[in-house]
Amino acid sequence: MAGRPFRFLHAADLHLDSPFRGVGRAAPWLRPVLQDASLRAFERLLDLAVVESVDLVVWAGDVFDHTAPSLRAQFALRDGIARLGEHGIRVFWAHGNHDPFDTLAVDIGWPANLTRFPAGRVEHVVVPDPVDPAQPLCAVYGISYPEARVLESYAEQFVRDDEAPWAMAVLHGTVGAQPGHDNYAPAHLTDLTARGFDYWALGHIHHRAVLSESPWVVYPGNLQGRHPREEGPKGALVGHVDAWGRVRVAFHPLAPVGWRTLALDVTGEVYADRVEERLAAALADRTAVGGEDGTLVRIELTGRSPLAGLAPDDWLVMAERLSDSEPRPGFVFVESIVSHLARPVVADPPDGLLARALTEVDRLALPSDWKDIWPFADTWSPRLAQEMRQRVQDRLKETLGEELPAEEVR
Repeated sequence: MAGRPFRFLHAADLHLDSPFRGVGRAAPWLRPVLQDASLRAFERLLDLAVVESVDLVVWAGDVFDHTAPSLRAQFALRDGIARLGEHGIRVFWAHGNHDPFDTLAVDIGWPANLTRFPAGRVEHVVVPDPVDPAQPLCAVYGISYPEARVLESYAEQFVRDDEAPWAMAVLHGTVGAQPGHDNYAPAHLTDLTARGFDYWALGHIHHRAVLSESPWVVYPGNLQGRHPREEGPKGALVGHVDAWGRVRVAFHPLAPVGWRTLALDVTGEVYADRVEERLAAALADRTAVGGEDGTLVRIELTGRSPLAGLAPDDWLVMAERLSDSEPRPGFVFVESIVSHLARPVVADPPDGLLARALTEVDRLALPSDWKDIWPFADTWSPRLAQEMRQRVQDRLKETLGEELPAEEVR
């Protein structure tokens, strides 16, 4: 049966007013930019919901960063929900491990257009058609964490009724293997796809991922990257549902500040100013660092160069020279330059130290009469030689500060 087309916005892991992590240094002008980034991203989310004329907004957990959010974050959230209500937009919030329902301390009241799903049990709300309120538009099912650590699966609690022509399930948790994330409210993908829902609005995993399109099972990623491992575009999803319940999903980047990692092989470079020139050219290429209002860049240098001897403070000087000194649209700030450089390999002459040392190792042998008292002597002698070779290599590397060519260490 055909219904009315509608739109929804799916976001998760807003972590409002959360500080950036892993920023070892920040210029004075940059600190307020970073402090306000999550709240500015939230403002953009509200703008997007209004411009797209969505019927409902869904937050799949971790709206706040911890159970005692700042009053600034609470006011921003309340005012944002109220603004959506002025446009007839309903908001649904499933609490996650950072903002668990039973332990979240709030100091304000919530607008009437907000639904907070209960702790530990699935509840659903039928959203009426705004044109014909007697008809259902869709149903939204969700569950909140009662506390931070939820190790049981919630998937089986989601049981769809036939009250609405289209149904969404909202869950904060780990679906499948997700390295780097706590395994909270774990579920297999088949646990979700078999439940009969049209769309699973997930949260908890901070990178965007579409796990299934039939039905849709989607992580939108977090709203604003907060450390170097959360690089790439961050934002929210807008779902377009047609009259037959088919869904088209569009991602909208919202983060004002982006993270990027820039890797550069500087093998053979002798002069630091040449490395700086190459880095400046790479940073000037906007396709390489992104198109957000500003970008934090972590540079990783690889290869073999005499510049391996430079101290961390030397690279810090270069990072400061490559960074913008004041805020501007599209600013670039080099958070750090990480050197993985090795010294150039110096060829060892035929009569050099390495060759003479290995010749001595080759003379290692066991007395022939050891075979009578130890049957494994034939295999032990080559192992001893190989071990001595490795020790010679390691000691020379330690002494000379150089990686020895593999072919020299037979």
